[in-house]
Amino acid sequence: MQRRGARLPLLLAMAAPLACAAWLFRQLAAAQLAPAPVPGLLALAGAWAAALLGTLLLCRLWHSGARERATALTATGLAGITAAALAVASTADRMAAGVGTGLSRLQLWRDALKLWTEAAWLGHGGDTWRNMFRAIQSSPYVGGEVHNGILDLALDTGVIGVLLIAGWFLFTLRTMWRFAPHLLPVFLIFVLHGAMDFDWSFTFLWMMFIWIGGWAHSSQPQQHVEAYNKRPRISPQLSLWSPILTGLFILFWLGGTAWLAGHQWAAEHQYRMAISKAAGSTEQKTLLASAHKFNSYRADIVLSLSRILPAKEAEIILLKSLYHSPVNPQLYQELGLWAARSGLGEQAGEYFERSIALNRYDASSQSLALYCMEQASRLELAAGYTDRAKQTAAAGVRIYERYRQLAEEVAAGQERNDRRFGLEDEALRHGGNLVMLASGPPASDLTRRSP
Repeated sequence: MQRRGARLPLLLAMAAPLACAAWLFRQLAAAQLAPAPVPGLLALAGAWAAALLGTLLLCRLWHSGARERATALTATGLAGITAAALAVASTADRMAAGVGTGLSRLQLWRDALKLWTEAAWLGHGGDTWRNMFRAIQSSPYVGGEVHNGILDLALDTGVIGVLLIAGWFLFTLRTMWRFAPHLLPVFLIFVLHGAMDFDWSFTFLWMMFIWIGGWAHSSQPQQHVEAYNKRPRISPQLSLWSPILTGLFILFWLGGTAWLAGHQWAAEHQYRMAISKAAGSTEQKTLLASAHKFNSYRADIVLSLSRILPAKEAEIILLKSLYHSPVNPQLYQELGLWAARSGLGEQAGEYFERSIALNRYDASSQSLALYCMEQASRLELAAGYTDRAKQTAAAGVRIYERYRQLAEEVAAGQERNDRRFGLEDEALRHGGNLVMLASGPPASDLTRRSP
């Protein structure tokens, strides 16, 4: 992107930062995610200082004699070779067959593409992957981010949203190409890396896009600005109302944002105070009810409140919350717990099956469902509803068989098992008890039937 005479000095200026960045990347790769904060920040500061001093030294050599120039070029070549070697050595393990993050991302992307096809044009809504990946994942990986900005955007907003963002990017690139070509590499780095990772999940990156685009737009020559100002304008009446309408829009926007943010903050404050109080106390119930009033969409507030309410009220608020969060497995699990404690085994089985379908690689949820189904069957048996108890136990056996089969498939496969999914000992015990309850003696003619 630079003029011919400026390319070699630019490469010289990049040599030392490139070598230091490769050295830092090696530490990051060895730490899997990130090193400890204090050593990591010290290493970053040291690398930054070394990169700055190395750049100044190479530039000084370049502006000296012919021998010094040769030395600078040799140092640049060695820095590039060192950076490439460090990067390749650091990424070899991550790309290993079966366990590397490269193949793991391919698996995430395959699952994301299948989910995207279900709502290709308009998408599923905000935070689709984070809320739904447990329900559609093909293996027990841990991945709250899809590691692909384009796929994440397509899942949330569909093809239409992707096209709108692509149009915005192309317009910005066109402006940069015409008036600020020196900003193109920076913008392309943000776009390309975000397309292959989850950078676009952070608001800061979108602020950077807007800022860089505005910087490029402000770099237009004066004659382009004057030509733009000479273009015909709207009528005087509309010109008078334009700033008023703009001001009202900004006022309503800021006011609405402040109102929503205030409700969110109040709900969070009340919820934090509630969880610090004694469990089941009147004070905790009051605080949770207040938090729920400020924000009835938060599943954690609904779950906490439902556990201290009477059964019927708990069921009502849980079902209302499902309307806003239909793919939350915890809500279905809580409804299953409520039904099991109430002796409604068949209904509990339906809720637990739905919860497991939304998070099938969670071993603790599977074991809890089996325990609750066993308890519900015993409650119905103690109440004299023998047939109903056997039906509840049979539903629990179906859950157990699917769990056991899934655990065997995961154990026999070669894919990553980040969630450490497997058949737990408690599940084996509860599954055996459910089998015995389901195959009990047939009910006699005197057995009470389900009401």
